[in-house]
Amino acid sequence: MVIVNLHAFGEFVRTHRPALEVRAAKLCAGSTIDSTELVGETLERALSVFERLQDQDTATVTQWLDGAMGRCFARMGGQVPEAKPATADLQQTFDMLRARFREVYGQPVFGKRAGVTGWRM
Repeated sequence: MVIVNLHAFGEFVRTHRPALEVRAAKLCAGSTIDSTELVGETLERALSVFERLQDQDTATVTQWLDGAMGRCFARMGGQVPEAKPATADLQQTFDMLRARFREVYGQPVFGKRAGVTGWRM
């Protein structure tokens, strides 16, 4: 049986909970999953491996917590919302830029069949 220093874990929770709550709110926006429950599940997983986490630097712990939260979210049935399609104006701008790019830079044409060995403008 593993004995965990609950005082140290309490400090761990106070340090990392605010960032977890922000991330959980973003993940759970538009989903049926409760963000508070997601944070609790993530911290429960962290408690199970706290002996390893407490000796790690902040960046490593944050990365682990983000991964754990993503896995908890998926296991709870959450799905990351799909990216919103571009607006018509934005799509037209991209299409125009692609056409201008092709027009200005052209496509390379090489080989005997093309009869040219350089850039087509």
